[in-house]
Amino acid sequence: MDRSRHSDDKILDAAQSALLDLGLRNTTLAEVARRAGVSRMTLYRRYPDIDALLTEVLGRQLIRVVRRNAGLQETTGVDRTARDLLVTGTVEVVRAFHGDLLMHKMLDSDAEFLLPYLTRDFGGLQHYALDLLSVRLEQGHADGSIRQGSVALQARTVLLTAQSFVVSARAAAPVPMDRLLAELGEMLDAYLRPAKPTGE
Repeated sequence: MDRSRHSDDKILDAAQSALLDLGLRNTTLAEVARRAGVSRMTLYRRYPDIDALLTEVLGRQLIRVVRRNAGLQETTGVDRTARDLLVTGTVEVVRAFHGDLLMHKMLDSDAEFLLPYLTRDFGGLQHYALDLLSVRLEQGHADGSIRQGSVALQARTVLLTAQSFVVSARAAAPVPMDRLLAELGEMLDAYLRPAKPTGE
């Protein structure tokens, strides 16, 4: 890792630590600089304001959650179709988001900060997720486990559905999260499953 990347990671780690300890409203560039052991001018050269820094922190952490839980190393075979891997991986990513400390903190106290990140034009996280979904969808079209259709449209539909279960699931209380996630799996599986030939 080069020195610049190491310095960037140190700043982002410090910002994430401040977010978890202090919350969004009390996290400042001065506090992040203190925790990172860098000057405020170093931060100002890289980030125009605290929102820009925190957006990068959030994006980095969300991509980490996806990477760790999407089952990227799982391969299709006799016992695992691409549809199964896509559905299972998507459900596990949503589960992981609800267990992630930073995401939990943001949803609890600063959900409004998440809304622009999730509801405007797709950002880094969404494009990363779309790429992963597209690979699985293409595998599913090839192995026959996913109905034929536009990969781009199917990927966006799966992403938006999963995203809604991340952001809005708490509104479904007191339904247990495990039951909601089971329903998400059923929904995605039914959406992606090829139609049975007429007469079967």
